[in-house]
Amino acid sequence: MQEIVIYYDGKTLENKINYLKSKLIKATSEEKVYLESDIRKYEYGLKGEQRILYELKHSHIPMLVLHDLNICYKDYKAQIDYIIMTNKNIYILECKNLYGNLIIDESGNFYRVFNNNTEAIYNPITQLNRHMDIMKEYIYDQNGIIGKLLTNYAFEKYYKGLVVLTNDRMIIKDKEAPKKVKDKVVRLDKLIDYIKKEEKKSHVLPDTLEETESLADKILKLNVPNEIKDEIVTTDVEYNEEDLNLNIILKNKLKKYRFKKSQELKYKPYFIFNDKTLNELVKKKPFNKEELKKITGFSDIKVNKYGNEILKIINN
Repeated sequence: MQEIVIYYDGKTLENKINYLKSKLIKATSEEKVYLESDIRKYEYGLKGEQRILYELKHSHIPMLVLHDLNICYKDYKAQIDYIIMTNKNIYILECKNLYGNLIIDESGNFYRVFNNNTEAIYNPITQLNRHMDIMKEYIYDQNGIIGKLLTNYAFEKYYKGLVVLTNDRMIIKDKEAPKKVKDKVVRLDKLIDYIKKEEKKSHVLPDTLEETESLADKILKLNVPNEIKDEIVTTDVEYNEEDLNLNIILKNKLKKYRFKKSQELKYKPYFIFNDKTLNELVKKKPFNKEELKKITGFSDIKVNKYGNEILKIINN
């Protein structure tokens, strides 16, 4: 391998942005607020991924680049931003383009600091580890007994997982962070140095281009392009601009509550309530527990467990 090759590009974010922009043409005033909010979010994420691609293209490190994969294997799914394949190692990157600054505490929890507010965010290492586990299980299943033993023993020697923070103005405070977390987080301006360092210290025998391409093709067999779905909150009720702004604020507050509660209970966020239920909460704004029970997904158990806190957020 003697050059940098973009071997696959899924263009998921670009497709989502184009799809949402096409929806703007016939959207109501309420729908436009949600559409434009999502477009801004996806455009910001796309900028981060494009910055990584720029750095890779100018790294002078021969590699195959797989961008924007939707991996499905058995019952597992993972949206992987980048898989970078040199002739020695494979790097799995989780791209994060976050506003503000970042704190990683002694327990490995992530907090974003923005406009003098500190809030917990979903741990990107958890997401990265899920990507790594899927790849490991797939490779494990492709081997016989000896190969399975080697996969368990040597997987992390070949496969390197990394969270890349693409906001070049971000300050990262990770002095108290565990080393195993700190070593998996890098700002974009240090990404190429990280790869060069790993390549230099690797004692793995280099693969040929044909071997690398063969593995890339096997990984791409697991790739299922994302189906774009319409997730817009719609309603027949007339809204003014103030109402629309309040809906966005309410949606964000409910999402923050869901995340914090999931961290507290060690659940997946959608176990608290999923996005469909979130949208219904924003649209119908239940006033009491009887109204909350009419929301899709809210059984008596969930109402008793989360009802008071959710109703407090909505009524405030």
